[in-house]
Amino acid sequence: MKTLYIIRHGKTNKTVNDLDRELLPLGIERMRKMGTYLSANNCKADVFYSSFANRAVQTAHIIAEAIQFPKEKIIITEDLYLTSQDEYFDILVSQDNSINSILFVGHNPEITNVAQFFIPDFTSYMQTGACFCFDFDTDDWTKIFTAERKVRFYVRFE
Repeated sequence: MKTLYIIRHGKTNKTVNDLDRELLPLGIERMRKMGTYLSANNCKADVFYSSFANRAVQTAHIIAEAIQFPKEKIIITEDLYLTSQDEYFDILVSQDNSINSILFVGHNPEITNVAQFFIPDFTSYMQTGACFCFDFDTDDWTKIFTAERKVRFYVRFE
């Protein structure tokens, strides 16, 4: 089985420079709740990717601390900023099959597009701080697109 977690960064402020936007206190609080939820549900990531935008990195650090993932091992990349769902899919299929779980922290619209690909009847969008967890009935990352899958959870805290 392969597991994919996708998280949209926490609630942010509005600034002139999009890359510098920071989480609001409410965004930090919600991300801490998310981290507690993930930890309580024994959610683990073998690999953890984050956009390099400040708000995504802040979100990733909060989640990493909660699930006891070493912050220095988060793969912080500009490839997940102003991109497409295809970048996420390229990363997924490039994984070694010894990796069983991957976590992404990213942005709309791309993160919602990933969710909608795996849940065609999901016609809404991922709000800030939301998380989907997908389980795929396969041992091969290249087969997740056709493998049976289920949504283990979708969660967002108010």
